[in-house]
Amino acid sequence: MQNIHHLKDKDAVLVPIKDWEKMQKELVRLRKKVNKTRVLSELRTSIIDLKNDLARDDYDPANEMSAEEFLAELGNEQ
Repeated sequence: MQNIHHLKDKDAVLVPIKDWEKMQKELVRLRKKVNKTRVLSELRTSIIDLKNDLARDDYDPANEMSAEEFLAELGNEQ
């Protein structure tokens, strides 16, 4: 990227279109990676929370809804 020019009087940077497109693709790739990392981290936290909830002394499976009931309830909210 030797063709980048800093235009001090306009407080701007001039970048060749090929370099700009390359940077934009890289930015999209990095955003997806960050988003994937965030989602995986949130999923991990949720699984740990669920495991801890199931290990509680006051947990009573008879009072809980089935996975099918849960999914049906989620479907009704949409």
